[in-house]
Amino acid sequence: MHEKLIVIVAVFLLSLSGCIAPPYQNTDQNNPFQQEPAIIAPAPIPSEAATVPVMTEKRELLIDRISENLTSFYDRKWNMLYHADELDCSRMSTYFWDYIRRNFHVAPKIIISYERQHAWLALKVSDVGNSTDYSHWNIKGTDYYFVEATIPKVVAEDNWKFLINDQEYTSSEFYNAAIYILDTPQDANDFHAQNSALGGWNQEFRLKKGDLDKISRLLTLTVN
Repeated sequence: MHEKLIVIVAVFLLSLSGCIAPPYQNTDQNNPFQQEPAIIAPAPIPSEAATVPVMTEKRELLIDRISENLTSFYDRKWNMLYHADELDCSRMSTYFWDYIRRNFHVAPKIIISYERQHAWLALKVSDVGNSTDYSHWNIKGTDYYFVEATIPKVVAEDNWKFLINDQEYTSSEFYNAAIYILDTPQDANDFHAQNSALGGWNQEFRLKKGDLDKISRLLTLTVN
């Protein structure tokens, strides 16, 4: 119950700025809004009778090792580093984009949603292992996991309700949104710079020295 309350409070605090807290949908760099953004929905979990990849033991899946690793950041109260328009969803996503790439040797994608005024990460299911413990999100026929950088965690349907801009969401409802998917933080910076009129929140996919200092201090603390 205490852990549940922490998560709800953390996400609620992030809602005050409109920002809580990537497989590739190609966008025309000269006119990225020539096509509508992707509208995504959770992929249905296959039945036992369906033909699906063989599930391995939980500890053998890369997605589970990533999830367990993210828990260590949560235990150190990573979410308390959040600061609107500074070390926010965009910069935290940038940190974990690099962290996952370096430590687990898979390349996340960065997701921008102007509808939600939020940014997060995506990992291709086929790259990190097929597990029913986390929500699958189907984008143009390919399944992904979403990684929320502000808490942080691999997104799963937990049925908890949280408030964002005075509206209640579950996880599946919140991440069901119009999105744009970029390969790198630099791509996300360039994309947002070209289309910032569509966003009502500050978005910078670049970590500054002050951000890195805060993160370093946090990670040197001993978890009680």
